[in-house]
Amino acid sequence: MDITEFDRDEILTDFLTDYIDGNLNNAEKASFENYLAENEKEKSFARKAMKGKRALSRLAERMSSEARESTSPLTASDIG
Repeated sequence: MDITEFDRDEILTDFLTDYIDGNLNNAEKASFENYLAENEKEKSFARKAMKGKRALSRLAERMSSEARESTSPLTASDIG
């Protein structure tokens, strides 16, 4: 994997995290998106990070849904 500025700059990494989590205000978001538009490696990395977060969210939702489906309430007939 290519080294990006995210590997070197903790503040920039914090911006990426906040961007992915939707925690930037409009001005910060626009500024960060301008930065990404001018820096292809970082743009590619940000895209992959966003895809990874979405995939993990879907997996967590699926696991949570499966856990709810497999857990049924205890009834009197279960006791016995």
